[in-house]
Amino acid sequence: MRRAILLAALACAHAEPQRSGLTKENAVEVCLPPGEKAFLDQWRCPGGSKPQHHRLGSIGTRMQPVDPNDPRILLQMDPERPLERGEPDFHIVDAVEMRCAGATYTVFIDMYHCG
Repeated sequence: MRRAILLAALACAHAEPQRSGLTKENAVEVCLPPGEKAFLDQWRCPGGSKPQHHRLGSIGTRMQPVDPNDPRILLQMDPERPLERGEPDFHIVDAVEMRCAGATYTVFIDMYHCG
């Protein structure tokens, strides 16, 4: 059973390419910079090689707030505060360019999902 779980986890880490994270709204959810680094270290190009990656920077909130002064935007910058049920996700998202031999992907990462 453990072997099956491990193989399933490895298959997910080497998907061609991962569907999660290819849009801002579907950003990969990790915990802080160490979680982002761990995700990037596991990402693989089609064929299994490691891509070159370059952080493009923060690209704004995951969901567009109706009111740009919505106080939840600041509250959600606390990674220890989980989102309430039904609460819109206003976390800041990073964009990272992943370069493979035959293609370049932009991966979106939300590093405010801890716990």
